[in-house]
Amino acid sequence: MKTKETLNYYNQNAETYIKQTRNLRTNDLCDRFVYELPFHLGIAHNVLDVGCGSGRDAFWISNRYAINVTAIDGSSEMIKINKKNYELSEVKWLNVLFDEIKIQGWEDKFTGIWACASLLHVPFKALPYLMTDLIKTLKFEGIMYASFKHGDAERYDGERFFCDMNEGRLLEVLHQLHVDCTIEYDCWITSDLREDRDDEWFNILINKSV
Repeated sequence: MKTKETLNYYNQNAETYIKQTRNLRTNDLCDRFVYELPFHLGIAHNVLDVGCGSGRDAFWISNRYAINVTAIDGSSEMIKINKKNYELSEVKWLNVLFDEIKIQGWEDKFTGIWACASLLHVPFKALPYLMTDLIKTLKFEGIMYASFKHGDAERYDGERFFCDMNEGRLLEVLHQLHVDCTIEYDCWITSDLREDRDDEWFNILINKSV
């Protein structure tokens, strides 16, 4: 579902992108996500990091909380570098495209999905299908975090495709999901963590309930 140009960009610029984003402090967002996991179920937690990029968040969640993390990215170069940078970590790094998620045999496997600044590369019309695939990998009472740039447009920034999001557009996506469960959500806006950027980010936390 990522455009070919976007995927090519990340493969060709993997080293640079990782250096630019690896040290961004997303700890507070990661911590909020972990605190929302369904610990009351009394089971071992498995988290899927979708579009893991630099591997920063997958490593933080795995290392700080001793949670099993499967981190996927469509960029083979990103995964190759992450395996080297985090070779001593317990994270499972996999080169998986968005449209390959549904064939991984992951139904009802994860208690949490982390999709930080990754689903924003998916066309708006395709988002209901991908989010349906993702929610099906969640156990009941599992949660999913996702973030997009705040807005209502689809656009290219250089070689990369972006789909912006707001609450109205989110509701359109949620109404088109094909899932046999109840979806509850919370959303909020944050500032860009990079000092040279003034973008706003639209954050989503979804709960899958019976």
